[in-house]
Amino acid sequence: YGDMPLSLADVIRIASDEIDWLDDTATQLSHQLEALQEQVEQRTQALSEKMSELTRDRDFIRGLLETAQVIIVTTNAEGAILTMNRFGEKLCGRSMTEAQGTPFASLFADEERDRVHGKGLEIIVKDEQKHWRQETVFEGPDGLRRHIEWIHSRFASDTLVGALLLSVGLDVTERKRAEQRIAWLADHDPLTGLFNRRRFQEEFEHIVNNAVRYKRFGALLFIDLDNFKYINDTRGHPAGDSIIKEVSKELSQILRRSDCIARLGGDEFAVVMPELGRDDAIGVARKVNDRLLSLTVPGTDRKEKITSSIGIVLFPEHGSSAEELLANADMAMYQAKENGRSRWHLFAASEQARERIQTQVMWKQRIEDSLADNRFILHFQPISDIQLGTISHYEVLLRMRDAVSGATIYPSAFIGIAERVGLIRSIDHMVLTKTIQMVTELPRDRSELNFSLNLSAHSFTDPELLPLLEGLLTSSQIDPHRLIFEITESAALADFEAAISLIKTMQSMGCKFAIDDFGVGFSSFYYLKQLPVEYVKIDGSFIKNLSENRDDQVLVKAMGEIARGFGKKTVAEYVETAATLSLLRDYNIDYAQGFFVGRPSAQVA
Repeated sequence: YGDMPLSLADVIRIASDEIDWLDDTATQLSHQLEALQEQVEQRTQALSEKMSELTRDRDFIRGLLETAQVIIVTTNAEGAILTMNRFGEKLCGRSMTEAQGTPFASLFADEERDRVHGKGLEIIVKDEQKHWRQETVFEGPDGLRRHIEWIHSRFASDTLVGALLLSVGLDVTERKRAEQRIAWLADHDPLTGLFNRRRFQEEFEHIVNNAVRYKRFGALLFIDLDNFKYINDTRGHPAGDSIIKEVSKELSQILRRSDCIARLGGDEFAVVMPELGRDDAIGVARKVNDRLLSLTVPGTDRKEKITSSIGIVLFPEHGSSAEELLANADMAMYQAKENGRSRWHLFAASEQARERIQTQVMWKQRIEDSLADNRFILHFQPISDIQLGTISHYEVLLRMRDAVSGATIYPSAFIGIAERVGLIRSIDHMVLTKTIQMVTELPRDRSELNFSLNLSAHSFTDPELLPLLEGLLTSSQIDPHRLIFEITESAALADFEAAISLIKTMQSMGCKFAIDDFGVGFSSFYYLKQLPVEYVKIDGSFIKNLSENRDDQVLVKAMGEIARGFGKKTVAEYVETAATLSLLRDYNIDYAQGFFVGRPSAQVA
């Protein structure tokens, strides 16, 4: 504007322009500050979120390290501990402060220290390998030695200042114990702790081979508990297990530390005694039987004794291989069992004895297999009322079905052996159970039929027979009068008091009784009045030739009259002709049984 003086209006206009500019500038600056403030807040928020994330990650990792059930240790290039997690502190019995700076190897037992890290640490320090595994043992503060599997890994150079190695250790003590247990079970019987059959055969073969090679000698005892299957079945497996453990304990106390003892399975034990001759081996067998007699079956009021049958073989006299000696000892054991309970038998090379014992061993196995596989079957032979001419009842007869051919095997082939080897009671129980089950399945129109079952002489001393019968009668709800139990005259007279007790007890349950094979004993008539039976079965030897033999006719007629005088019914066996049946009718014999009346059949006609 030069030197011209400004008017007031000009001054006011210029001032207004400056104020507007300042106002605009201030507004722009305010906007910029607001934008910067918003950016600062956004970056602060992002930083805060990142810090929170890092904190969470840190806490997670810290929590993971502190709660993980593994040892986590970091060490430097010299193998000194830098850090250790809480589980490591607990397992090693040291705090991290105490462990810090100490050698990693100091955590372990003296014998382990030289190999802990060692060459492996050198390999990792030289970066020749990124990872390295090893297993160590150390003793914790609880005194237990622990097995630890380690994975050692190299840190990246910028990961952690001063740290070179990360060692993660997993406690595998329980796994190791399980592996050791499995290895132990491969050689031992879990119930007794004795050698099992596999390990015993290995040891026995080694002993026998040395005996043959170096002209040494020894003895083998094959021990089988008498009637153990029956005890196990009737008293239960806990009682059976208790007996097995007691027997193994007694054997361990009797025998030398150098002797090899094994449980071969079930109730069979074997003992190898190196450098022991004939007389000493027999002495040990006697001692075993005497000690076992001091034991009783658990849970028995009658204090039943535990007995064993022992087969003895000498080596190399009775065999030059473990297999041959075991087979011979098994046969000798069965010979001892055949001689009675609580016996021993020294093997004899007689072929006749060997064949007899082998046969018995074979039949014992067949009987056991037939019981287990349900290969015993029942047949039924009709018994007729002679005066009425109708079938009044059936006798239950036992048969065995051959496992291979399916052929029928009759009782004469196996009953005697079953009695000698202690399986007859199991057969008695099986026949009783099967018969009652069959009776329950008969149609209602056959409800008048009665059934006659044979009992062995062992029934008199069978503590489980009566409870079994009572339970079956209760569960089946059949009329007990339909059951007639037969015992042979010879069995009844062998233990007369026990026979009378059993008969009266069963009769109190509602069952009936018959005396079988009557007439073969010299005292038949004397005892007949004392035996509380309902039926008398006249032995078939008096019936087979009845129509031709005058003496038999006199005896059968007399038996019928005497039995009738005592109020007992009579049954004639082996009735095979019409002439025989006619004579029996004339003699007032009540019932007839035989092929003329009907052959045994698997079905009730």
